[in-house]
Amino acid sequence: MKARILVVDDEADLCKGVEIALKRDGYHVESVFSGEEAVEVLQEKSFDLIILDYKMTGMDGLETLRQIRERFGDVSVIFITAHGDQELAIRSLELGATEYMHKPFNLKNLSFRIFKTLKLHLLETEIKELKKNSRNSFSGIVTRNEKMKEIMEIVDRVSKHSTPVLITGETGTGKEVIASAIHHNTMNPRKEKAFLTINCGAVPEPLIESELFGHVKGAFSGAVMDKQGLFEVADGGTIFLDELTSASPALQTKLLRILDCGEYLRVGDTATRKVDARVVAATNKDIPGEIEKGNFRIDLYHRLKVVQIELPPLRDRIEDIEPLARRFLEIYNAEMGRSVSMSADALSVLKSYPWPGNIRELKHCMESVVLMCRGEIIRPEDLPERMRLLDDNELSGDFSEMKSRLLENFERKYFASIIKEAGGNISKAADLANLSRVYLAKKLKEYGIDAKEEKQSSGDSPGK
Repeated sequence: MKARILVVDDEADLCKGVEIALKRDGYHVESVFSGEEAVEVLQEKSFDLIILDYKMTGMDGLETLRQIRERFGDVSVIFITAHGDQELAIRSLELGATEYMHKPFNLKNLSFRIFKTLKLHLLETEIKELKKNSRNSFSGIVTRNEKMKEIMEIVDRVSKHSTPVLITGETGTGKEVIASAIHHNTMNPRKEKAFLTINCGAVPEPLIESELFGHVKGAFSGAVMDKQGLFEVADGGTIFLDELTSASPALQTKLLRILDCGEYLRVGDTATRKVDARVVAATNKDIPGEIEKGNFRIDLYHRLKVVQIELPPLRDRIEDIEPLARRFLEIYNAEMGRSVSMSADALSVLKSYPWPGNIRELKHCMESVVLMCRGEIIRPEDLPERMRLLDDNELSGDFSEMKSRLLENFERKYFASIIKEAGGNISKAADLANLSRVYLAKKLKEYGIDAKEEKQSSGDSPGK
C-alpha cells in the first residue's frame, strides 16, 4: 500500500509542486490550505505523514501540530517554516514534530527526509508488533532451532553491555530484527534511548556523512543551519549500520574513530564532539573477502567483531518454517480481514523449498497467498510455481533424501541462471546473488557449470 501524505500550507503553488513531486515518487498525496482544514480532514481520513507549514492564515503550524498530537496520535510530522528561529525549531520538536526543515527547500532533500521518516516509523511499528507477540518467543523472535536459541542467549548476554556487535548472514535472515532485539532487550540499560538504523548502501555517498555525523551551517550548498547526525541523536542509545561493507574508505576511517574513542566531527566543523552510542553493524558480504579485495579495513573488522553473530539461512532452520509461516498468516489475515489456514500438503512444500530469500521471502510468500488464495485453505497449487519443483507423486520416501534432491535441483538451475545473467562473469554473478565469489566458484565447479561457456552463449565478447 502506498504511503499517504497530507500537505498543509496556505501557498497553493507550493502544495501543487510538492504533490507532483511526491506522486512521482509513488506516494498518495492530498493538500489542504489551513490548519483548520487539516484537523477536519484528519477526522475522516488517516495519513502516514504530514508536511506542515508554520506561517498560515488562521491557526498557525504550532497550534495545528498541538491539536494533531492531542487528537490523532503519533502520525509523523515534518514541520516547515521560512523563519530560521532556533526556538521555533525546538518548540516544534517538543510538540512532537519528527523532522524540521526551512523554506525554501530542495524537493530531493524533502523526498529523502520523507523516506527516512517513514522507514523509522515502520521500524517502530514492527518493534511494537514484536513486543506484542513475544509471549512464546525470544524477544519476539519465533524459533525452535537450537542454533537460533544459542544466538538469542548471546543477545541476552551482550545486551547488558556496550560492546560493538557484528551480525552476518544472507539477505533476509533477520539481521535488523536481531539488532533491534539487542537494543530493546529488557536487560539493556539503553533500551529507553533511541534505536536508529541506516542502510549504508542506500544513502548516496555525498549525503551519508552528513546523515551520520551532522553538519554545520554553510558546510555545503543547502546547509542553511546546523544539523544533528544520527550518532548525536542516538547518544546513549544504539545505532544500527546495515550493509556496512558498502561504506567508503573515508567513512570507515571515521567509524573506526568513533568506535575507538567516541569522537567525531560534523561535516564542515573543526570542533571534535563526543558521543556514547552503541554500534551494531551488519552485512551479507564475506568481509574477509572484501578485505582481501581492499574494500574493507581490517582494523575496523577486528574492532567490530568483538561479538559476531552469524545468522543461519532458513534452509538450515526447517523446524522454524511452520511457526514462522503461521505467524505471518496471523499478521496478514488480520491486515486483510481473512481467515485462511494452511493445508498439510502446502506446509510440506514450504518445508521442502530451499528459501534462497530466507525469512523475508517466506514473509512475502505468505502475504501473497493470503491476498490471492480463493478459498479458505492454502493448498500447494496456491503457492508460487518456483516452490513446486517436484511433482506431487515424487514427494514421498525419506525426508532427508527428498530435501537433498530438491536443494540440488534448485541450486543447479539457480547457479546456471545467475552465471548466464552475469555473462559468465563470476564476480558479477556473486554480487547479483549476494554470495562470496569463492563460494559461487565452488558451487559452479560442484555442478559442472562452465562460466566460459555461459559467457559465450550469452553473446558477450571476451573481456580481460
